[in-house]
Amino acid sequence: MGLWLHLLSYASGLASAPYFQPSALWPGLTLLGAALFLLRRQTSISLFPLLLFFWALGCTLYHLELAPPADAGHIRAFVGDTPLSVEGTVLSVAHRYGGGAIIDLRAERVNRDQSATAVHGSVRLYIDQGDPGAAVGSRVCFRSRLRAPRSYGTPGEFDFPRHLAYQDIFVTGFLAECRDLVVFARTSGSRKPTIDSLRASIGRQIDKAVEPPMAPLVRALVIGDKSGLSPEHKDLLAQGGVSHLFAISGLHLGLVAAMIFGISRLLYLRSERLILFAPPVRLLPFLLLPALLAYLLLTGNAISTRRAFVMLLAAAVLLLGSRQTPPLKLLAACAFVFLLGEPLILFQPAFQLSFAGLFGILVLVPRWLTWVPKRPKPLRYLATLALTTLAASLSTAPLVILNFHMVAPAGLATNLFAVPAISFAAVPLGLAGALTSPAWSQGADWLFQGCAAVIQGTLSAVDQLLQVPALTGHLIYDSPATVLASFLLSGILLLPGGSKRRWQLRTLVGLTAALLLCSPLRPAPALAATALSVGQGDSTLLSFGGRHHYLIDGGGTYSANFDTGERLVAPALGWLGVRSLDAVILTHNHPDHSKGLLYVLQHFSVREFWTPIPLDQLDPQLRQILSEKKIRMVCPSPGWTRTAHQAPGTLWTFVPNQGDDNLNNRSLVLLAKDETDAVLLPGDLEEKGIQQLLAEPLPHPVNLLKYPHHGSRKSHPELLLNYIAPQHVFASLGAGNRHGFPHPEVISALQARNIAIWRTDLHGSLQFTTSGEGWRATHWNQRLFR
Repeated sequence: MGLWLHLLSYASGLASAPYFQPSALWPGLTLLGAALFLLRRQTSISLFPLLLFFWALGCTLYHLELAPPADAGHIRAFVGDTPLSVEGTVLSVAHRYGGGAIIDLRAERVNRDQSATAVHGSVRLYIDQGDPGAAVGSRVCFRSRLRAPRSYGTPGEFDFPRHLAYQDIFVTGFLAECRDLVVFARTSGSRKPTIDSLRASIGRQIDKAVEPPMAPLVRALVIGDKSGLSPEHKDLLAQGGVSHLFAISGLHLGLVAAMIFGISRLLYLRSERLILFAPPVRLLPFLLLPALLAYLLLTGNAISTRRAFVMLLAAAVLLLGSRQTPPLKLLAACAFVFLLGEPLILFQPAFQLSFAGLFGILVLVPRWLTWVPKRPKPLRYLATLALTTLAASLSTAPLVILNFHMVAPAGLATNLFAVPAISFAAVPLGLAGALTSPAWSQGADWLFQGCAAVIQGTLSAVDQLLQVPALTGHLIYDSPATVLASFLLSGILLLPGGSKRRWQLRTLVGLTAALLLCSPLRPAPALAATALSVGQGDSTLLSFGGRHHYLIDGGGTYSANFDTGERLVAPALGWLGVRSLDAVILTHNHPDHSKGLLYVLQHFSVREFWTPIPLDQLDPQLRQILSEKKIRMVCPSPGWTRTAHQAPGTLWTFVPNQGDDNLNNRSLVLLAKDETDAVLLPGDLEEKGIQQLLAEPLPHPVNLLKYPHHGSRKSHPELLLNYIAPQHVFASLGAGNRHGFPHPEVISALQARNIAIWRTDLHGSLQFTTSGEGWRATHWNQRLFR
């Protein structure tokens, strides 16, 4: 139990570190270390300082891992707005579905001002279109601005800088076309066979043997390359609850180990000398480790496979020394080793799901099997498989919701046939094809085609099951309180023991979970305006009393590889506790306002869609979603109209002249108020549109203003600021945007009136709340609005 307590203390330190400033941890860590040393002999009181020490250690190591290298020779020192020429060696290549690639490379030289500087460190290079033609080990050169990874600053978003820091990457670059990447010819000395070249060779063999729709699935299963999976296949795997079968994991390593062990045992038992020397169960696991290590490297060294290998290594060593240890203790020790060596691995979904799934299986399956009466072997196998699937699903459900926002009830049924089909047919066929490929190309083709046939049949059956409405997967975007409640409910199930004290603890945890689900953590303000940081775009949420929500625009980028609605807006709505929207509002038909709304309309409950744009002028995909979801469309009348009354709040719309050639001047304007305070959201109005707006009296005095058009001078700041005396002004814009927003004239006009401007590019998402006593401004800082 002590090991688990220390592990949980250390892991909780890592998990809570994003909420704390790093500078305050060093003195505390020193004091705790001293206290631990002084109290080391007093066992009765030394546990708490030790647990506190591990918590502080987790916090400290987290921030140390996130800190970028500071030496002048690291590629990070060259981050800036000036394009630079960078040379380096390719470490990995991931091809995007539909074109483009992501390349990680080891930077070796930077050329600027007609001079070359030797550098070190890794760079992640994004190529938007085309096939770069680079392979692992290739020397390449590109010219790009080097950027430091940064988050948008939106609640619930994926922590991109932390994800890259885990891979020791602190610099990114971008190329629009693959032709902008120069690939140097390899020298004869650089063509030595490696694991990476072998993986690439097997991947090419699979692509040649298997038709395109199935080839990426076979590659994922054989060499762990999931980069080519289509969105349709990803969605089918996720909704069917079988994604784990196509991510090389401990299951696959265990199957390979069992197959090799079975064959080796037959050969081992033929030798009387070996039997007399040691029983096969004692010696063979250790002797098979090199083959398992080769499989680990061949399949991409995934986190879950690495966990399984480390545990098998520890078990083999213990068996060799005729020693035993409880599986749960071995699991805790393995997790501790991983977290001490790579602290940021805690935040990798593969690590979380791998350890949580195995923990649930080790705890729950033995407990449940005592309830299963003795039956014939086939029935007992099915029962064990069903219980194992259920245990893994229940123990990982909170993590799946947290990381992927998905609930897949079909997984309980699909895994009953998918696990045997993939494990005992597809995996052996694919592995046999990989082993056969260097010596017998035609035979490898047949084996890969057989693997593809098994996969296709399995996924067809999964698709058939998903036609049952009750088994369809559901996307869930929940608040932190709801996610925490799901962890607590899972903990009730996993808590060992049946003593009276344990049941009391279960009751207390259950009541806490119910309280989190039923009661808000804090009272909702009468009116809240939340400006989501969506880059160079616009998305604002108006909330009345925490019950009625209106989403104005959804942001959007001009790239097809980043869906603002899916990656930023939807997670933010979930984090804010928004499960349904009274209305989604499109101010005008520009991509940086409209593209993110498609995903929200598709996956949230929306009552109405407001826009001044006629239905026949809307994007066809948007029209299709409105029709499929039966969302009522409302076109507000010209001028000011009171469109919603949520006592004591009221919402007005203003529709300017829709015949203007400039789409910005057609922007729908909104004004929301509670009893005394009001916010004005003028969209992207420029001079002509603002003059129309001010030609009619505002329905209510305004003391919070969203500056129009992201801070453009074309909106003529003096027009609004001479008419309105706002308490706060805010603007939605992207960091380092090419337009130079907010324009210096806008900043000067605000400074002249002693008004500070809140900016999403500097402050992240912004939240302004009022309950009738003026606006309170907070911004997204260290995972909270502060």
